[in-house]
Amino acid sequence: MSRTLTNREKQLLLLCFGVLALVGAMVLINIFLQQRTRLATRIAALENQKRENEVWLGDSAFWNKRKAWLDQHMPVTDSLGRTQGLLLEELQNAALDRGIKVVQQTLLDPVTTADYREIAVNLRLYGDQSLILQWLATMQSPDKFQAIKALEFELDTRSKEKTPQAQCNLTVARWFKPEGGI
Repeated sequence: MSRTLTNREKQLLLLCFGVLALVGAMVLINIFLQQRTRLATRIAALENQKRENEVWLGDSAFWNKRKAWLDQHMPVTDSLGRTQGLLLEELQNAALDRGIKVVQQTLLDPVTTADYREIAVNLRLYGDQSLILQWLATMQSPDKFQAIKALEFELDTRSKEKTPQAQCNLTVARWFKPEGGI
């Protein structure tokens, strides 16, 4: 037995379908807006990247000149371990020649990337403040591809010496061409 729906039942059925359609449309609009926001963010990031790339492209002559200089001047080594030992010995001798006491030394693990190979040593020094500062001023050298990567300098306020004494912790690194050259 089937009976026909009354007007009130028809109106409620239409209202129910209308609410379902409205909810479905709201869900679809929400998905659309989220996707639009994601894409707008991605477009903004790509536009920023494009602007940065245009700047780098404009500077390509400058960077190509630097790369050529690196290809010509960056030192090579066949043994990072041996070279690291030589660097440590060189730094210790230079410090001792100036009357600076080497309290502790540590060899850091070598780092190898596609563009360079790096060796580094940590030193803890103690001595006359002015001697340490003079020695530190001679450490960084673009010709030797050597730089101070980390430095802590502290005056020894308890020292009984006539001249100010200092303790210095530093990390000195030296870079070489990657294996097979640049």
